[in-house]
Amino acid sequence: MDVKQALGEWLTPDQLPAAIAADAEILALAGAGSGKSRTLAARVAFLVASGAAPESVVAFTFSDKAAETIKNRVATALKVCGMDPLLVGGMYIGTIHAWCRRVLGDMDAKYRQFDVLDAMQFQVYLISRYPKLNINPLRDQRLTNAGNRRGYFETLMQVSRAWQMMNDELLDPAQIAAEDGALGETLDRLRGQMEHDNFIDFSLMQRLVVEALEGDDPGVGQALGPLRHVLVDEYQDVNVVQERLIELMHRDSETLFVVGDDDQAIYGWRGADITNILEFDQRYPNAAVYKLLTNFRSTSAIVEAAGGFAAQELGATRLPKQLTAAVDRDPREVAVLRFSNRVEEAAFVGDRIKELLGTAYEEPDGTVRGLTPADFAILMRSTNQPEGDGTKRHTAFIRALDARGIEYALNAGGQLFDRVQPAAVRSSFELLRDGSPDRTQADGLFHSELSAAFPCADLNRLRKVFADWGRRIHAPVGPGIPRQRLFPQQLLHDLLEALGVASSGFGDGVMADLGTFSKILTDFESVYVSIDGKGRFGELLNFLQNVAGDGYETDNQMMARPDAVTVSTIHKAKGLEFPVVFVVDVEAGRFPGKRRSYDGWIPAALVQRAITNGSYQTDRPDQARLFYTAVTRAERFLYVTGSEWLPGGRRPAKVSPYTALLSHTEIRDDLLDPSAPPRVMPPPAIPRRRGDESVLPTTYSEIHTYMRCPHAYKLSVVHGFAPPVPELFGFGRAVHAAVGKLHQLYKDQAPSPVEARLVAEEMFHLKHVAPSSDPVNRPGAYERAQQKSADIVSDYADKYAKDFERKRQIELPFEVPVNRAVISGAIDLLLSLDDSDKIREASVVDFKTMKGGPEPVNNPDLNWEDLSLQVQLYARGADLVHGLNARTGAVHLLKDGQRVSVPVDGVAVDAAVANVEWAVDRIMEGDFPQRASGRKCGACDFAQLCPQRVDPFAAQDEPPALHLPDGDGGKRFLKVAAISQVGPQH
Repeated sequence: MDVKQALGEWLTPDQLPAAIAADAEILALAGAGSGKSRTLAARVAFLVASGAAPESVVAFTFSDKAAETIKNRVATALKVCGMDPLLVGGMYIGTIHAWCRRVLGDMDAKYRQFDVLDAMQFQVYLISRYPKLNINPLRDQRLTNAGNRRGYFETLMQVSRAWQMMNDELLDPAQIAAEDGALGETLDRLRGQMEHDNFIDFSLMQRLVVEALEGDDPGVGQALGPLRHVLVDEYQDVNVVQERLIELMHRDSETLFVVGDDDQAIYGWRGADITNILEFDQRYPNAAVYKLLTNFRSTSAIVEAAGGFAAQELGATRLPKQLTAAVDRDPREVAVLRFSNRVEEAAFVGDRIKELLGTAYEEPDGTVRGLTPADFAILMRSTNQPEGDGTKRHTAFIRALDARGIEYALNAGGQLFDRVQPAAVRSSFELLRDGSPDRTQADGLFHSELSAAFPCADLNRLRKVFADWGRRIHAPVGPGIPRQRLFPQQLLHDLLEALGVASSGFGDGVMADLGTFSKILTDFESVYVSIDGKGRFGELLNFLQNVAGDGYETDNQMMARPDAVTVSTIHKAKGLEFPVVFVVDVEAGRFPGKRRSYDGWIPAALVQRAITNGSYQTDRPDQARLFYTAVTRAERFLYVTGSEWLPGGRRPAKVSPYTALLSHTEIRDDLLDPSAPPRVMPPPAIPRRRGDESVLPTTYSEIHTYMRCPHAYKLSVVHGFAPPVPELFGFGRAVHAAVGKLHQLYKDQAPSPVEARLVAEEMFHLKHVAPSSDPVNRPGAYERAQQKSADIVSDYADKYAKDFERKRQIELPFEVPVNRAVISGAIDLLLSLDDSDKIREASVVDFKTMKGGPEPVNNPDLNWEDLSLQVQLYARGADLVHGLNARTGAVHLLKDGQRVSVPVDGVAVDAAVANVEWAVDRIMEGDFPQRASGRKCGACDFAQLCPQRVDPFAAQDEPPALHLPDGDGGKRFLKVAAISQVGPQH
């Protein structure tokens, strides 16, 4: 097949030259709606078709969702080139920080047991280590403008920002300490404490890989060995540490391909450096620049008005480009409107949406469908800032939608505790702050708040929960009294059981809100050993009151967006497109708003270059790019609106200069004039949602949950509930990491049992069990677990020494595309090598920290459907993704050193894949019946939240039986537990 010709039929004349260019460095300057994802995907396919190994390709995306989109496009492009789309599983397509975490684990297995802190978890970590980090002096050193001491939570936020900026700008704590001793010392202690506690965050993992590359660390060199081609999406949003990483990777790669649009650089306020894209051809003098200037999304009026605005407002600070629309389709309408007040503005938006719902819309392929709520977006610069009357900026708009019965999805933080059920649960936690509440207090909360929020609540059971947890939280502490291990997740489950959630029949919205509350507690548990004691429990309550309310938003984890109007900030809508867009709240002083200068705690002298380049601040060009991004989300209907009188305003707002710069003959400003021509009204058509091209990105553990009980999957994955923390949580991961470390250190001969023991002891770490203050004379649970880990690892090295002889144990990431899903995971492989270090054969060995007993295959405590299916799926991944035909598969039960063979022949693997495809199909169809049984429900993490019924599946088809080991080298067959283990007899 002529690959260039095949791609030429799939791409436009603008896109093809960029995709097949032979240059070593390429910038694809891609305007809004110009097909950058398709071009990048075609570039990947072209490289592979030209002989590049899939493992040699690393493509960075801005978000996980963007990664899924590009993976789909790459799979399609591979098919266009006559290649197997499954090759996409061998590449890396994903975020920079996720790739860095993978590299760190390949460099040193210790990083595999490090927990990654996101922004909110990092805040909790600072709270938990506040005294150790000696943060308090910073509150006195940096007074407010009024001369007052800094607030506790404001200080934590500023320290968090300084930490991220230090890593993003590749500054050393010593540099900071030279300018600001207290801050530099705090950040230095913070890095050491995180290392000690086995935590890492996104900024640090990127920095560590950069430091390893700059220091020519042999481990990172081995991890990056296959790398030949680096691709970067959304290049305009790359920051300093990421740009340095890309530069160092390209030092050893053959090609660098970046795609982006400087007009859509909207993340300078958090450190993105727009000069990376503006000066690309200066850093790489031989670079080729290809411009993608055909917009396939929007009408001529939108494209030309947006382009004219950018040219006028940004001028010589932008890369010159003039986009044109690929085609104009009717009906279409663009208007700039000003209302007397916000209520009228919101009423127009609600009315116009109601008018256009169910009207005909022609798709690019010529099909016609009626618009549904998901086709509309209401975008604003800020959704959560308060108005003068105390309401939030989105309030008038969602009230207008509510009044018209229009479904909407509010994509804005800070709303969780505005809703009844999460607020009531928080009040229940708060009741336990100062001690065990008495009967009057418990009954008072029940009648004032809980009974209305939870109609099925049981007062007697609630009294028992309050009494039990009040006693345990506020139990006496002191010398000789051991600490309790109390976890707030269990308190939540106990409360929700007493509140009757299982029988309340709440819809997905309420359950997702409560699942978000569970997520908050998970973040707290990730860094706290326990909440025993008034002080520790009080820190949780303070977090719920002061931080969590603004930092979390309910997020339904299903892939498809709901069929609802999107109400969102512009930042959160980036990368999306809608047939109809309303850009609202556009007034002078709002959009554009006031300039916000750099106000971080890192001394300005150390980040002067970043400040000069426009980072860490908000100026007029930043807001112009944000406005351009908002306008270009629209396909055919665009309305830019503002109001003269804002809610609670004391004086009229002036007209935004941005509206005056939107110029085109099609733009109307007379839609409110009864004597003007009528608004565009398309004919009616049957409403039908736009086809959803998304697939379900998932892990094996999530699929396994569905196969045991679909309702448990819905509670955990869809609604977001987390299980209570089990005893010795993290023990299995510590053992597994130690086994991986052994194979990194001893590559040609087995370690002695003593050497293996030392490695296990050094690697061992548990976050939810505190070490004894006198481990030698009074060893506690931590020391006993450490000893058990060392015993297990030493026994493995002794009994399975042959695993180290001319063999390699490696952990390979993989992604296996199945029907409508991509299953990701990591495979434990034992590679048998010949004398020239070439791979002779591969075996999948799944290490489990479990005990087999006398007859492992008949042990009722071992779920062989799960264990076998996992090995079989990993065997498929090893073969299809990495080209390693796994001839054997086994589960290694580490606690008593038994290795049980699992069938991995073609028929067994095909049956496993068919089961996964069945589960994915049911998930995508929203089929989540309860499939209760005595044994399953007794061991289920979510039993307190579930009525424990037996419901039928919506479809009658069943997957084939799984192939399980029988202990004699043969097979036995069993259906997944959601089918075979149902009813009280099971």
